[in-house]
Amino acid sequence: MVACEDATIDYSSDVVGVYIVETATVDGIYTDFSALPVEEAWIIDITQNNLLSYFNDINLCDSTFELNAKEIESVTDTSIYFGDNTRMYYSIQAENLVLTSNDDVITLADYGSDFPPASWTNPARLTNDIYEPDSTLDLATRISAAGALQTHYSAVCDDADFFIFEALDSTTYIIEIDAEAGSDIDLTLTLYSAAGSFVVYNDDQSTTDVDPKLEWDCEDSGDYYFMVKKYWDYLDPGNSLDDEKGAYTVSVDVTKTLMKVSPPDLIKLPRPVRSTRLQDRFFD
Repeated sequence: MVACEDATIDYSSDVVGVYIVETATVDGIYTDFSALPVEEAWIIDITQNNLLSYFNDINLCDSTFELNAKEIESVTDTSIYFGDNTRMYYSIQAENLVLTSNDDVITLADYGSDFPPASWTNPARLTNDIYEPDSTLDLATRISAAGALQTHYSAVCDDADFFIFEALDSTTYIIEIDAEAGSDIDLTLTLYSAAGSFVVYNDDQSTTDVDPKLEWDCEDSGDYYFMVKKYWDYLDPGNSLDDEKGAYTVSVDVTKTLMKVSPPDLIKLPRPVRSTRLQDRFFD
């Protein structure tokens, strides 16, 4: 009697798929990726032969994205073995795939959308600012001069947001920008005429408040434009590697009892330093 050899079980079907990272703890740093826009998503494609880790370009404005690839040698019921003699544990928890490497843990959910996301290859389709595209005068967002707030997002790569509002002569207007609490973005504000001519510029409200604010007297009724752009984009245009990004609110309001104060001299803080990407640490 000839004994049958035990059949080799293929566990790869347990892990094959395209996933989006929901949460990650890497080097002790916890990140809730599910709370971030798709521009900052971490997407992992696991095939029979490779684990491919994708992240949008750090500038969030180039038509490229980063790839970290590991060759899969085999898959057991608990582990993925790679061609570089490393391995990663996996488990299925509440329909999510959980990958563990040393003390690092990432939780993945089925992605279920086309890859790459449209905004990874077309910056005009950023999802974290519903007013985009608004980077030129002819694409300016209309805003009421009645004090209502709009929430926008200042991305990297020299992102400029344009606005248009109606102003009346003999009226004083306040245009105010407030960066999201905890944000390090340093924004500027430039006012233009309906023809696009420069009117006035403001950078900071005080030595402790880098959010811009304009108090402007309108002499001729009509539409006026203003642009919100980061301070460092003026000094070093085109360099986005260490640029800030974040949300801010904008409002235009009317006042008739303003006191004019000359802005103080300021010493700017240095540009922020580019941080190491989490997915690079996870696959080290």
